[in-house]
Amino acid sequence: MFEPLRKPGLVSIRGLIPSASFVGCADISVSAVTEHSQNCTPGCLFAALPGTRTHGREHVKQALQGGAAAILTDRPLAAVPLPQCIVPDVRQVYGRLCHGLYAFPSQRLGVAGVTGTNGKTTTTWMLRSLLESASSPTGVIGTIEYNDGFQSQPSTLTTPDALTLARILAAMRDRHTTHAAIELSSHALKQGRASGLGLDVGIITNITHDHQDYHESFHDYLRSKARISGLIKRGGLLVLNADDPHSENVLERLENDVRVKTFGMEHSADIFATQWQSSAEGTRFRLHSGAEEVDCRLPLVGQHNVGNALAAAAAALHFGLTLRQIAEGLEMFRQVPGRLEKVDCGQPFQIYIDFAHTDDALRRVLTSVREVTRGRIILVFGAGGDRDRAKRPLMGRAATLADDVILTSDNPRTEDPYRIIEEIQEGFRGSVLLPEIEIDRREAIQRAMTRARPEDAVIVAGKGHEQVQILGERRTHFNDVEVCRQILLSLPQSVRGRHVPPVSVPVTE
Repeated sequence: MFEPLRKPGLVSIRGLIPSASFVGCADISVSAVTEHSQNCTPGCLFAALPGTRTHGREHVKQALQGGAAAILTDRPLAAVPLPQCIVPDVRQVYGRLCHGLYAFPSQRLGVAGVTGTNGKTTTTWMLRSLLESASSPTGVIGTIEYNDGFQSQPSTLTTPDALTLARILAAMRDRHTTHAAIELSSHALKQGRASGLGLDVGIITNITHDHQDYHESFHDYLRSKARISGLIKRGGLLVLNADDPHSENVLERLENDVRVKTFGMEHSADIFATQWQSSAEGTRFRLHSGAEEVDCRLPLVGQHNVGNALAAAAAALHFGLTLRQIAEGLEMFRQVPGRLEKVDCGQPFQIYIDFAHTDDALRRVLTSVREVTRGRIILVFGAGGDRDRAKRPLMGRAATLADDVILTSDNPRTEDPYRIIEEIQEGFRGSVLLPEIEIDRREAIQRAMTRARPEDAVIVAGKGHEQVQILGERRTHFNDVEVCRQILLSLPQSVRGRHVPPVSVPVTE
């Protein structure tokens, strides 16, 4: 969908990477590249990238069959009768090649990259709202959608592969979109998927436990996040969360000598908020930057969303917006799908859908909803299968902040959903709160709805904006917002809010 108006140019690898070595030639000039052997076309360059399961070298034969004319690799391939470019870090060079084909589009845009365990999506969407309210067309690339400022499509990865990223940015440039807000996952930063991208602003929202199934350690995860500093353009800005204790660790791992600004609510910061008050309708706070200040109204609940707004404000200030423009943009901001998204069908209790899938995110959501809820909080959640198992008991511990918990399936994938729930239950040890278990997610949501009384709040966490549920190899359409609405509309008014006693369901193998 995102086709730039200008075709890719011809790029000399020696001109782009003077230190590269070559086999069978003095240079390679390319106008088409790919990291997927099945996508090779006559005359293209195949990048043999290292993967988590296999190395691209193992797929050279298929690339040759597709018509590959040259190979980018980290060591000479003796049995391959093609020109080869040898570089130590194939991923980094491949990323630069992808962006070079499109004349490095990020250099012609105002680009903010956002990484962090939580808050990436909301921060990028807020920044888009701020910039567009100031008449600056802005594209977004992230977990929910890829948008070039004019057209949108559902995303497949939080951060797309290097070629797709370059192509979307080129489409923005060619269509006169002025800015881009991009989510940068720890996977993408570690894998060099953002190589070749230039950032005016890099934001790290926070760093907490996540993705330990992929990263070798928490320190590896931290290093991956810190790599965002290596993408910042000269004169650019790195924005850090003063309230996050790991910001100091990031400063020790910076790849570039960059200018740093901080945001926060609890510690001294360059951009900070005071006098914040939250209600079911939103949050009010006073935004400070140096000696300037302005009153803001944000139609989202929760202290963590004020933090996201501060991060977006820091980027907007760098792009030249005034505090008054930022306040106006925040007031115009609308709901991010699946991020504390309200479902309202006239029921006498609140319903929130949230993507929270880490213990920190779950704790923030529960704390935020508690501040605006007079009654009980009923939580429905699970954990993804074939993913980081270490965070499951931590999520269980965070869930004890609720008054009533129903454990259910998230995306079990190939794992036994009962085994996933057993691991979550470890976090409830020592708690007086005993969770109910209902494997069927729709049924779990229905139980929560029928149990809710006036002024209670139901939180359905874990899937947020997602449109499918993955059970084994089967993908079934499932959207929490849709399901909540369907259930609410199917219940007679006399049933809504009626208390239904919890039912204990034993965990079985």
